[in-house]
Amino acid sequence: MDSMTEMFYDESSGILCDMRKCLMTKPEEGYGQDVVEELFRGVHTLKADSAMMLYEQMAALSSTLESLLYCFRGEGKRIEDTKRFSDIISEYLNFFETETDKLPQGKAPDGDAHELEMKIKDYTTEMTDQMQDDEKAEYHQKISKPRRQVFYIAGATDDKKDSSAPKETAKEEKEPKEEQPPVSQKETPSSDNFKKKRKKKKYIISTDARDKICQASRDLLRLADALEYSHAGDGQIVVSENQLKKLRRIQGDLEEAKQELVNTDFVPVARKMEIVVDEMSDELGKPVKLLIKGEETLVESEKREKISGALIHLIRNAVDHGIEDMETRERLGKSPMGLIKLRFGTEDGNLEISVKDDGAGIDTKAVLKAAQKNGGLEKPAEEYTEKEIYKLMLRSGVTTTEKANAYSGRGVGMDVINHNVEELGGKLKISSKKGIGTTFTMKF
Repeated sequence: MDSMTEMFYDESSGILCDMRKCLMTKPEEGYGQDVVEELFRGVHTLKADSAMMLYEQMAALSSTLESLLYCFRGEGKRIEDTKRFSDIISEYLNFFETETDKLPQGKAPDGDAHELEMKIKDYTTEMTDQMQDDEKAEYHQKISKPRRQVFYIAGATDDKKDSSAPKETAKEEKEPKEEQPPVSQKETPSSDNFKKKRKKKKYIISTDARDKICQASRDLLRLADALEYSHAGDGQIVVSENQLKKLRRIQGDLEEAKQELVNTDFVPVARKMEIVVDEMSDELGKPVKLLIKGEETLVESEKREKISGALIHLIRNAVDHGIEDMETRERLGKSPMGLIKLRFGTEDGNLEISVKDDGAGIDTKAVLKAAQKNGGLEKPAEEYTEKEIYKLMLRSGVTTTEKANAYSGRGVGMDVINHNVEELGGKLKISSKKGIGTTFTMKF
């Protein structure tokens, strides 16, 4: 697998595992909002990542399931028919796992989800038929389908035999792939620059871990030599209790050393963010430049998956919400091209990642209005401090976008960010100045 496919595989595996955990407990009174929101976050992220990788069947199925989950979102709502609901979710998870399991084998995820998609749509129709007129109107407004996203994801190698790489960029493109112009002037993961950066990827291991590996190798060779002549006479090899202890110690030492090798860098994450900004810039007609620093910073692989999920929503918010359109920026005396700075680094031994834009800043009045509409205010609006207003943004369902588009307006992006950061034991800091820009900082 190329690095982008590998990251997609790892991230989706973690999300699918978390979603399965949600279904393990079936309360008598039905599933509550905690389960619905957890599943919604998972499906929403899987949909976005699948679309990015051009796995259209998986993205379309996720979008269909997302529409069903919308039926159950809302304060006080519960899912009483837990069997039917969990069966549908389980079928979705099974399909997604079957498709992603093809990736390490170099195969394309080409499964047919039509039957399951129709089953979900029938379920959705039944639920919407039970809604009141005003609730139904609000529901259809939320799920109104935006213009389809088109991403160009090249393989990390020029080897045409790599069947795991998408063969087409989009259905609308009619020219042969060899003659297609690049999506943007920025480099794609298949560029020479990307290959060079991949070659620079390295791992750091302590002297203690290195010594353990060397000693374990020596002990293992010695033990293998001893066992070669330890026959019981019937073709079986006899292992003494002392030799078994040595094997267990060797296994333990190697496991400890292995833990230090799970660290990796943010290079593929950085490339993924460049693709997101390129696509959104073209789609929204906003010229945006993304500057990245410190992508060689090392991080545990499992942490990188969650951080990547949060980052993609932060970058989308920065382009969609933060950066103004070109005419507005020129009127305000700003450069027509918006600027986003993505920085990876460490401070006092802690991982720190920031996304800074030079856009309009956070409209606190709009956030308060959206939170009030969503029933999220616990005191009069005028009593909220700026810091408290920023926290309101992190709640599920709060969005300042009046009409949903391909990137925002569903009130789930900031919730995903906060959820992923908290799950890793991190903290999210928000700072903003009206007309100057906004900075989101994640510390772990």
